[in-house]
Amino acid sequence: MTEESPTPSASTSPPMIPRRDLARTPQDEDRSRTALSVAANLAGGESLLWIGMPSERVIRSYWGFAAICMTCLTPLLYAAIERGWGASAIIGTLVAMAIPPAWAAWKQALVRHTTYELTTERLRVTHGILSLEVDDIELYRVKDIHVRQPILQRACGLGSIVIWSSDVTLPRCRIHAQPIGVIRELREQIRLMSEDLRDRKVVRNAT
Repeated sequence: MTEESPTPSASTSPPMIPRRDLARTPQDEDRSRTALSVAANLAGGESLLWIGMPSERVIRSYWGFAAICMTCLTPLLYAAIERGWGASAIIGTLVAMAIPPAWAAWKQALVRHTTYELTTERLRVTHGILSLEVDDIELYRVKDIHVRQPILQRACGLGSIVIWSSDVTLPRCRIHAQPIGVIRELREQIRLMSEDLRDRKVVRNAT
């Protein structure tokens, strides 16, 4: 008598986000990897679904904004020199011109030292320039999720997810500067997984 193959039991965990749904531009693909399943990476049946970094496109928008600011201040510097407004006016203008590129360089460093990891149970954010910090949000603690598109990100076709949770140390978390299609998929995936985990753990969010 031939043995019948056991029928796979239905998984209570939401499905892994397909790679095609997280498709990015070639520049983004260089900096973001879709994870393999988890047995070799995580213990206890937890699976790594997605890992990514803020998009390089947002860095270009920071430098573009800095260039616009410096261009607008250049005539003021020229006038200060030509009309003899004094050393204080010239130095003040030079300092004002130095602030936008310094800001852009700082934002670039922040972007390049930030990594997001989404698993079937938590969201992990690794960030820091001089010192490193790793923050975890258990998905069953998620209370609200919404999508933001600040003007610089919207101009680049990017968006961010803001997550509010009942976590004491990290009540507000952001997945910053991802392609808008990725943002929508991640938002839905986090919502489904958080609801599933609350049902499994019999947890109800405080209102």
